[in-house]
Amino acid sequence: MSVESEEKTNDGAGVLSGNILKIAACALMLVDHTGMILFPDTVALRIIGRLAMPLFAFTFAEGCFYTKNKLRHTLLILAVGLCTSAVASVAYGEVYGDILITFSLSSAVIYPLDALKTSAASRDGRSCALYAFLLALAVGGSIFICCFSGVRIDYGIAGVMLPVTVRLLDFASFGFTSGLLSSLYNRATSLLCFGAGLIAVSVAVGGIQIFCIFAIIPVMLYNGKRGKAKLKYFFYIFYPAHLAALAGIYLIVHPGFLSSLF
Repeated sequence: MSVESEEKTNDGAGVLSGNILKIAACALMLVDHTGMILFPDTVALRIIGRLAMPLFAFTFAEGCFYTKNKLRHTLLILAVGLCTSAVASVAYGEVYGDILITFSLSSAVIYPLDALKTSAASRDGRSCALYAFLLALAVGGSIFICCFSGVRIDYGIAGVMLPVTVRLLDFASFGFTSGLLSSLYNRATSLLCFGAGLIAVSVAVGGIQIFCIFAIIPVMLYNGKRGKAKLKYFFYIFYPAHLAALAGIYLIVHPGFLSSLF
């Protein structure tokens, strides 16, 4: 997930850049999926991996804020997600939407929400009505897909909304210059909203997902900067690549698995 700017975003004074958080999330995801695919009885690997999704959610939300082409960003996530989810659906024997589908729904909520804030700041009533409708449609559609469509979406509606919490109270960046709304967003309120989102995810998923709340620690150390390297597409390459590598290793260790599917 990309953080596209070097600008401060939440008055952070930490030591971790967006790039470091992103790389850490990929490493944690690799540990998690290694446990899931190759060592399913080693619970410790899955516990460590619970920190991956929250870190991706955080850096994804930052990327949504800074990306210029919103539609291309969403379509890219959706396209990769449909491909990886199709493979996962075959493996699981059910229609499954992986984390990229989850985050594509997140972006469908984030972008009209941000546009609504901008319209409200400029007192454009017609645009406000339009973006409020699109926001309601995105939230309602996400709830339907996650809860009533029969498709198993990774982390459910709580996972969809987690990236939304990152900048939920950020009004100043969208044109509010005075009043309570312009001063709501700061390091403390950002962490509070994200922490509440983590609790919601842990409750919704249950089990060892409770350990995801520890992701708040590296997020607290975020310095609000992207980092020097441009890793915009790193995750979109790493995600399917590491799954393919782990699946290849699994098939080598379990050569009869493919024949059991047919």
